[in-house]
Order: sequence, then structure tokens, then C-alpha cells
Amino acid sequence: MYFGQVKVNECVNSILAHTVTIDGKKFLKGRIISKEDQEYFVKNNLEYLICAKLAKKDIHEDNAANILAKMFNNNTLALEKAFTGRANILANESGLLVINEEKIHKFNKISNSITIATLQNNCIVHKGEMIATIKIIPFSIMEKSIKTIEKINLKRSIQVQTYKEKKCALLLTHFNQENIKLNIISQKRIKERLDPLNCNINIIETCEHNSGDITKNIKKFAEKNIDLILILGSSAIVDIKDKIPEAIVNSGGKIIRFGMPVDPGNLLLLGKIKNTPIIGLPGCARSPTLNGFDWVLERLLSGNAISNNDISDMGVGGLLKTINKRKTSLTKDIKYKITNIILAAGQSKRMLNDNKLLIKINKKTMLATMITKSLNSSADNTVLVLGYQSDVIQEIIQDKNITTIVNKDFTKGLSSSLQCGISALPDDCDAAVIILADMPGITSTIIDNMINSFNPKKNNSIIIPTFNKKRGNPILLDRKFFPDILRVTGDKGAKDIIKNNKNSILEVPQKNSSVLNDIDTKEDLSLYLKNNT
Repeated sequence: MYFGQVKVNECVNSILAHTVTIDGKKFLKGRIISKEDQEYFVKNNLEYLICAKLAKKDIHEDNAANILAKMFNNNTLALEKAFTGRANILANESGLLVINEEKIHKFNKISNSITIATLQNNCIVHKGEMIATIKIIPFSIMEKSIKTIEKINLKRSIQVQTYKEKKCALLLTHFNQENIKLNIISQKRIKERLDPLNCNINIIETCEHNSGDITKNIKKFAEKNIDLILILGSSAIVDIKDKIPEAIVNSGGKIIRFGMPVDPGNLLLLGKIKNTPIIGLPGCARSPTLNGFDWVLERLLSGNAISNNDISDMGVGGLLKTINKRKTSLTKDIKYKITNIILAAGQSKRMLNDNKLLIKINKKTMLATMITKSLNSSADNTVLVLGYQSDVIQEIIQDKNITTIVNKDFTKGLSSSLQCGISALPDDCDAAVIILADMPGITSTIIDNMINSFNPKKNNSIIIPTFNKKRGNPILLDRKFFPDILRVTGDKGAKDIIKNNKNSILEVPQKNSSVLNDIDTKEDLSLYLKNNT
């Protein structure tokens, strides 16, 4: 790839390295320069641009990111289409994230230009959650880098292990019938940990805190169809020859590990009888806060065996005293980051030279009304796309807490404004609500209904409001459609995207016709004012 100065008369099909603004018109970083763009640059006396030019064996950043993401793909993952050289990998199921760290390290050492970042290994993740992101740093990478990475065999190096239903036996000990009340609390805390991991306590027993009674119960549990045995003593295990480890050995089991480099949780014991794991619990298992027991439990119940070395390796990051929370549900809702895009670039041709967006309704301009509704919604941000009379409008709304972008190509149709809005979105935006500024009947409640209905985990990725089964506006689009929007031309907005992704659509019925009614003519305005003032 060539990177540097390119003569304007040689720039067609080059990739623009930095955003260029000429007379208010923006040409965004990463844009592939067209013949039309070149003519505009020549017209405005530009001689050189900083560009990237791909060589024959170079692969464009988006194509490269997509190819690399597919190398990780398995049925536990979902891949997002690359955008600006970034391809995100999502969890396709809720469960334990298991990463082959050695292979991830190898991946990141192939080239400084190719990166992958993941969540922490062996953490709980939720369906639809981003668990890794691949980023191509420059505008392209060489084909040979892809071929080198292929040799690592990344197919199962990132996977989510789901929690299949399992059965547990719980033994609580006491001294001379003391600690009964404490055992009730202990049972509650352990159940709180097991429930989110799809594990049921099928057997609960209590006994005196001596090796003989504990041994009898372990032998009894071993004869049952049990996946895990938990023992919580009234007295902490303080030595490998203490009552609980002694009982495990006496029952025919063996000790795998006593003590772990995680605090709280140091006094955990791990053993097994036949093929059934046994955990001698530390006292902190009675606490709702995160401790070493949680780490061992999460891995065991996901179907992973844990060795002595596995526990030894938990020391880095094992100081948990300042971490007060643990994830308690595998079905929790994810808070998505949503941005409203208000399209307000049109010329109002059918309003006989009046800019409809500046017409006052209840003492506020139509545009100001829509901006207020956007800001009152639950969306995280608002992007306003202007075009016609942008200078006049900016004077009016300059103090508003929004991002404003001017589309100098607004005469080319709706798609150009939509693309300006998409290009101005924050990097962490999960979806965008596309709002037409000439629909003052749209409320913040309608916007919130759409945002609350967005659920890519259920493939509800395009949200459309309806009235009497007729589709209206605004519409909400998942970020996975952003690259498609940037390829749309003409005055059709996202129509083709909606047409081609029918299975991703969720229609949200509304109580009135406001989602169908925009204001194009003076007659439309009169009717609206009659019904709403």
C-alpha cells in the first residue's frame, strides 16, 4: 500500500486519509474518491491529497476484518459486518467465555497493523454482548498477513460454553446442633450462586462436623446421579489433614488442590470422587460478594475440568477485596447505546418557499420541537443533519446539546443526508433511530418504544412503528446495517435495506397516526395545527 501525497488528477479510487472540508462540504476519512469527487477538488484548486493507494495484493480494511473474524467463527459466536476496519464478535449464547490465550497472543504478534481485543478469559457473558473486536489499523493489509494468521487455526479459540442443567448435593455441618441458623443463610447464598448457572440443589444434608459423618454423606452422594458435591463446614478448612479433606480421602476420593491465590477465597478445597467434583467451601461462600468460589464454580458448571495448575494461575487479578459485585444472571438485559439522527436537510419545495422547519408550532419552530423530543428520549446522543438554509438554522439551535453536521450534497436526495448522519455517530453506537424533522407529532415516548423494542439477540434489528398495520417513521437500524447505508444512492434512504432484511424487522404498533403523518404542504400544516394547537 502506498500512503502519502497524491496528485488530485491521479486520486480516483484512492482512499482519503483525513477528512477534507471545502466550503463546508465534508469528504470523510476512509472515503474512496470518485471521479465526481476529483472534479470537485480540481474545481476548488486542490493540487494534492493525503491518500492511501492499495497495491495488487493489498486487502481493504473492511474486507480484511471480515476475513479474520470468520476465522474465529463457530456456533457460539455471532459476527458483525466490518465498518471502518472494525469487525465485532458477539456472544451467540449466554455462558462462560473461554479463550485460548496463547492463540490470541500469536494473532496479535503477526503484525502491528492487525489487532484483536477480547473480554477477560473465563468471564460470564450474555447473548448479544460484544466479546471481542478485530481492528485493522491502516486502510489495508497485505494478503500474506492473512495467510500467516490462517495457520494459527483460530476456529475454537474463542467460544461461549453454555450452562446446561446440572444437579448438586450440598452438605452443611454443625457442632452439636449449633449453627443451624447460619446453615439456613448458607443454603440461601449458595442457591443464589447456583440458580444463574442452571444448577439445582437436589440433595441437602446436615451432619456433625466430624470426618466419620462427613465421609458417610460423601459416599451416599457418590451413589446418586449428581454433577457436583459442595461441603460447607461450620469450621473453616485450615489444613490438608482437616476434617473435610480427611473425609474425602476416607470415602475413596482424592484431593486436587487445597488453597487458592484468590482473596477472598484462599481456603477453598477441590477434590473429586470417581468423576464427580467436590468443593470444600471457604467461609466467604456465605457472602454475596465475588470470591474465589465463584471462579471455580463458574468454570466447573460450564463443563470445564479444573486442575491444580488452573487454580495456581488465578493469582493475577485474584485480589478481589475491592470488587463488590458479581454477575448474578445469564439472562440480564444489555444496555444498548442508541443515537437519534434527525434528518433536516430538505428544501421544503412544496411549502412555496417557506422553510417548514422554521415554522412555529405552539411558539416553537418545528425543528426545535423535534430536537426537544429527541433530547427527552432515552437515546444517548442526538445528531442533526442540516442542508438547506443550514446557516440560518444553526443560528437558532447553536446552544442545543446535539451534534450538528451539514450535508452540502443535500440536493442529491435522502441517502446523502442519512450517510452524513451515520458517519457522525459515536464509535460505540449500537443502533440509530432515523427521525424525519417534518413529523412534529412524533413524541419521545414513541422513540423510547422503539429503543426498548431493539433486541439484536432476538434478531429485532430493524424497528418500524405502525398504525392500523401501515408502516411509518421513524425507524431504528442496528449498526450492522451502517456499511449498507453508506452504499445507498439517490432519494430512497433505507428502503432497500428494509426490503432485503425482512426477518430482522419488528413492527411496533402505535396508538395514533402520528407515525404516518409528515408535513410537506401548507394543507398538511393547516391540518396539523387544527388538530394539535
